[in-house]
Amino acid sequence: MSVSLFSESWYRVANLKPKLRSHVEINRHVYRGDVWYVIQDDATGRFHRFNDEAYSLIGLMNGQRSLEDIWHCAGEQLGDDMPSQDEVIKLLSQLHRVDVIQTDMPPDVLELNERREKARKTKFWSVIKSPLAVKFPLLDPEAFLNRTAGFSKWIYNPVMAVIWLVFILWALSQAAYHWPQLTENLADRILATENLFLIWLIYPIVKLVHEFGHAYAVKRWGGEVHEMGVMFLIFMPVPYVDASSSASFRNKHQRMLVAAAGIMVEALIAAIAMWVWVNTEPGILRSVAFNTLLIAGVSTLLFNGNPLLRFDAYYVLSDALEIPNLGARSNKQIAYLCNRFLFGLTDEPSAAYSSAEAKWMVLYSITSFLYRIFITFSIIIFVVSKLFFIGIILAILSIYNMFGKPLLNIVRYLIMDRKLRQKRTRVWTVTSTISLAVLAFLFVIPYPKMTVAHGVFWVPDDAQIHAISTGFLTQINVASGQNVRPGDILFVSENDELNTRIKQADARLEEMMARHSIAVADNRLSEASIILQEVNHARAQLDKVLEEKRGLSVTSPIQGVFQMIVPVDSENRMIPRGTLLGYVLGSRDYRVRVAVSQDNIEAIRNDLNAVKVRVAEDIDNEMHALIVDQVPSAQKLLPSPALSVSGGGQFALDPGNQEQPESFETVFLLDLILENLPIQKIGERVYARFEHSPEPVGYRLYRNMRRLLLRKLDF
Repeated sequence: MSVSLFSESWYRVANLKPKLRSHVEINRHVYRGDVWYVIQDDATGRFHRFNDEAYSLIGLMNGQRSLEDIWHCAGEQLGDDMPSQDEVIKLLSQLHRVDVIQTDMPPDVLELNERREKARKTKFWSVIKSPLAVKFPLLDPEAFLNRTAGFSKWIYNPVMAVIWLVFILWALSQAAYHWPQLTENLADRILATENLFLIWLIYPIVKLVHEFGHAYAVKRWGGEVHEMGVMFLIFMPVPYVDASSSASFRNKHQRMLVAAAGIMVEALIAAIAMWVWVNTEPGILRSVAFNTLLIAGVSTLLFNGNPLLRFDAYYVLSDALEIPNLGARSNKQIAYLCNRFLFGLTDEPSAAYSSAEAKWMVLYSITSFLYRIFITFSIIIFVVSKLFFIGIILAILSIYNMFGKPLLNIVRYLIMDRKLRQKRTRVWTVTSTISLAVLAFLFVIPYPKMTVAHGVFWVPDDAQIHAISTGFLTQINVASGQNVRPGDILFVSENDELNTRIKQADARLEEMMARHSIAVADNRLSEASIILQEVNHARAQLDKVLEEKRGLSVTSPIQGVFQMIVPVDSENRMIPRGTLLGYVLGSRDYRVRVAVSQDNIEAIRNDLNAVKVRVAEDIDNEMHALIVDQVPSAQKLLPSPALSVSGGGQFALDPGNQEQPESFETVFLLDLILENLPIQKIGERVYARFEHSPEPVGYRLYRNMRRLLLRKLDF
């Protein structure tokens, strides 16, 4: 309330006789135990909320009473809580601005034209500022919805709710069971040209059913839907309906169901698509079902089902918390906190009506802003990668709307606001301090910089013991952990096929030698020369088979401690050629093989101060290391499955290669040496930390953004 009940401007409006326009309705709502009145403007589809004190004035505006009489009547009703004349003037101005009242004075045609022109310009600039979401109204579906209104009662009832829930739970269980098949080679399947065309066809159909879900939910509880059209969301045509009349519903659960209807419909579509996908063979129908499942699931999760964006779930959350206009009021609450605690404006009104509302508003304002940044940049990067020049324009507009325009508004507010002029010194001191602190945080103060990578304990190639020939293991001569010398026999295998091949090769050699001797004795020199070549070939074949025979006995190449990999009970099992059997670890430094992403290799090569390693099983023990070797070129083959995401590592595996652990992104391999590594740790996971020179956060953000753009644009 103002200090004085009276206003110097009261004489200008005291004799006016205001009344609400005929197209305006008033609905009584209860939010967090407090009574509010929502004015519904059927002409514009807008809604305006007023408290009990304001309604005591609005309810008396019937065109017969003057504003002076209305103020006195309200004073008799409210007593000490009666509004001041300034507050009445402010309320009248607010009602006039939204065009919901009229007075006994003739309308100002010039003002009406100016207001209409301003609305037209506002609509035009909203399209320019938000080119990623442009709406085109097409028709009024109210007549059609009235003819089919009985369908809404059949859809929205407790029995259908139970059926819907059972169907969704079944679909979730099927998704969990078939998860490997659903996600196998997902990126290639989605980005295939024919699949993108299929998505482009399916998406508008799914969204059309989604919007009819909203429309029939509105009709279920007596609302009206007067606008339906197409919205181009990132150039994709998407149907929409205006379901804003649900804001007049007194029951918040009805409003929540209207907002959630689209999500529920898409979830049901996804469940039906799952049933089709599970019960059909590969073909066009199964592809349609898979893409429908993908569209209905992903769009619900990222957009409609996410309350941090102003889509369906936002309105559900707003009604659940009983905080109307949650997004705008949350931003106003942040502004109030800044004015109060930074600039000392103690008489500023809070946008929240309780401490609980204030906490929700602050939390929502921060989280939604961060998520909008994430989703906006994701969309920009996607558009830029497909349509470069259009994407650049959209990026400039989006960055201006998200950062530039709010900053300009803040600067204008700090300069022009009348209340802040009285605290000019404090305002500029606080603003300068915060600006300098942000700049210092981003570009001046250095912070520790490091790269963390996963690796495994490794040994040199000459210390690895592989099966030289294929055979059945018959003897394990040395137990794991024993010392061995060069030439000691570690494993013995047998292969009857090799014995047969040796006999055949030996017989072939004897035959060729006999034929050669006969040809020489008969003086057939040319024939003897040809047979001699066959003798040499037969001798080479015999030597090769004998070499394989000798390979059945695996010996130690160096002196050291033997560590066995194959199970102890592996005797009489076939061991294929090339199988890793164990290691012989000499008295030297062992290695850690680390896989580093392409984004981090530059810092490791050009700015490295120290390397430290921690073993997964002994994470508290830190060991110093040195880089001794690195593969100069990038590759996709990982040294161990333990470095993949499925093995607890950092790199996603390419499902197209089932034989070897191959990552989607290229990696660089580095070898580190540490002293006195325990033998039992060979093959164990380790965490390597590469420490770099300290650097401010801003330069890192710039570098990461630049690297991301270069990767997405294939520069």
